[in-house]
Amino acid sequence: MKISLHYKLFGAFLAAILAVVVYMALVMQWSFDRGFLNYVSMVEHEQLERMADGLEEYYAREKGWQGLQVDPVRIFRVIIASYPEGRRKERLQKKIQDFNQDSFTLPSGPLPSGERLPFFLRIFLLDEHKEIVVGYDPEPEHTERIDMYYQNRVVGTLGVHFVRNLSESHQLLFARKHKGVLVLVAVAGFLLAAGLSLPFSHRMTRPIRQLAAGTRALASGRYETRIRVESGDELGQLSHDFNKLAEILEKNRKSRSSWFADISHELRTPLSILQGKIEALQDGVFCPDQEMLGTLHREVTHLGRLVDDLYQLSLSDQGAMSYYRVEVEPCWALEQALDSLGNEREAKKLALEISIKVEGHITLFADNERLKQLFTNLLSNSIRYTDQGGVIRVTVESDHEKVTYNIEDSSPSVPAESMKKLFNRLYRVEGSRSRDLGGAGLGLSICRNIVTAHGGKIEAHPSPLGGLQIKVILPVSEQV
Repeated sequence: MKISLHYKLFGAFLAAILAVVVYMALVMQWSFDRGFLNYVSMVEHEQLERMADGLEEYYAREKGWQGLQVDPVRIFRVIIASYPEGRRKERLQKKIQDFNQDSFTLPSGPLPSGERLPFFLRIFLLDEHKEIVVGYDPEPEHTERIDMYYQNRVVGTLGVHFVRNLSESHQLLFARKHKGVLVLVAVAGFLLAAGLSLPFSHRMTRPIRQLAAGTRALASGRYETRIRVESGDELGQLSHDFNKLAEILEKNRKSRSSWFADISHELRTPLSILQGKIEALQDGVFCPDQEMLGTLHREVTHLGRLVDDLYQLSLSDQGAMSYYRVEVEPCWALEQALDSLGNEREAKKLALEISIKVEGHITLFADNERLKQLFTNLLSNSIRYTDQGGVIRVTVESDHEKVTYNIEDSSPSVPAESMKKLFNRLYRVEGSRSRDLGGAGLGLSICRNIVTAHGGKIEAHPSPLGGLQIKVILPVSEQV
């Protein structure tokens, strides 16, 4: 049978409360029994002292204890005289008048075990020679004794066997009432706790039920699902994290849909051009001359570059792009990229300004080939999108924590609202930096992934030269 978390939690609360109630009842009962026995012993001690005073007067009057052995009822009169005034004393005095002296015998011999003996039956009296006069045989370790004096000498000892169980009727009645009250309080506390635990457990599990329902909604594809955050505890934090997850999944779905649409569009354009040109050749509209073959080659090259960029981006997104990191010089990859693009830059008559300010022996823990790919992509973008006769400025600065690379170019620039979107996949700025210059909007996404994999940052800003500034910040290798 399936039991919901609500009832499991309620059962756990109930079991814990029941255990606490039972434990408290047992401890309180034990404490009461022990405390009440101590109280009874204290009362009996006071009564024993009053009896000792009465017996000292009896000894002074009778000059011995022989009268108690001849008339055993006398000791009970002394016992009753020690009681405080009240109905109990009157009742005992009335009972003592009904005793038949011939048929009544005082207790003697060993103390019976397992019996509830009243106070007057646990009394014993010893003479000056420690011989028993009245009562059961005393056990030194289980008795309380008071010496009695006459003319400054010990003439006897009055004692009482310690109380082991409540025996007096009024004591038993009080103990029963106390136990009844204790049971009533325990049951009432348990019922009250149970009544509070049920709604409390229901309220506590409500965020969990909402999370379960929201998870099922996400699993069915309803990424717009959100749950209400009702508290600031761990469940509230979990609800907040759930909403963030749902938001990310919704964004990813929209991004994936946009991604597929953009990829289809990017692939459709060169394929349409190729199809149109080939069909024109088949129909004899154009002759297969060098110009036509060059056009077809450019479209195939563009298509191949797009497919390669998509492959590189997929590798970097999945973390599958390989990195072979070693201690490298911070400017080696940049210099290699500048050398490889020299002809393209000169073909557009672009001036190159280089400023390198790297102090001391600083190294990067990086993959030189990936850094070369990074700087090649960035410099290729600057060369491709900078107007002919413009300027490209490259500066490198360092401190003890990082190396900062700035690649700036002259006009045209990028609108301010597009700066943060430049590193999004398949994003291109309309107008000057468009597909007409051959870009597919994937190079900067790959650059961002390479920089991120090296623990750095990449940013886009307007350039003082009138174009675009790309800033790359890479952490330096820790010096041992």
